[in-house]
Amino acid sequence: MEEIELLKSLNARIIEIYNEQDLSPITGKDSKMNLQNGKPLLSWSNSITRHRNCAFRATPVNYQHLIDDLMFISDELLYFTSHLFLYRPHISDPLKNAFTTANGQVVYPVFTNFAGKRYEMYLNVCYEKAYNFWDRIGDLLASFFPSDFPGNIYFLSVVRKLKTMYPVNADLVWLDNFATTVFYDYNETRKKSVHTITQRTENKWKQLGQVGDEQKSRELSDEILGYPDEFKKMLDFCSEGIVRTLDFLEFVNKDKGYQCPK
Repeated sequence: MEEIELLKSLNARIIEIYNEQDLSPITGKDSKMNLQNGKPLLSWSNSITRHRNCAFRATPVNYQHLIDDLMFISDELLYFTSHLFLYRPHISDPLKNAFTTANGQVVYPVFTNFAGKRYEMYLNVCYEKAYNFWDRIGDLLASFFPSDFPGNIYFLSVVRKLKTMYPVNADLVWLDNFATTVFYDYNETRKKSVHTITQRTENKWKQLGQVGDEQKSRELSDEILGYPDEFKKMLDFCSEGIVRTLDFLEFVNKDKGYQCPK
């Protein structure tokens, strides 16, 4: 098989996984570029963001680039998550690889096959892509409040501050709840992986310390095998999050009086 045919075959399998696992990016499965609320992302986002630029003509934001980036990052997270599903059935597992020593002790070993190693590599990328997406959402939110966010922009800090300004807005309440729970936990893992130790290395040495313990081995194995499902949930959060963000910014336009001349 020629290399291009191999790539086409892999791509076809990835698309199958999208369908099997019901995975989709923020623009949906049908290539119509519609969000989960049925609104077209490009025209709806433009109808909102253009009023912000009319209100702050001295500091325009290139929202075409920002929205395009959000779509691309969403596609990246979709693609890399599908690879977790691709490799999961084939990774080494301490429970499947268990053996009994000559003295009768059951050992739950750490063996890493090529599928397991690829799985762990794509896992790191998924954490980065999830952070990447919500970081851009933070940029989008903060851009409507330039005087309130003059420095570095971080999704969590932006949402927390906006929550004090709009404590009862339903869309912001959703964003704040997500940011302070799900996103916070994901980002703590990402930061540890980037700055301290990867999930792969941490899990490996955790298992090495419990090779004789079936219960702990089972718990760790379940956690590792659950990563694809966690990022499937993250894709769903992204799809709802972009709608919540644009709904909130549409409200901000009215609240702040951002309006282009008619």
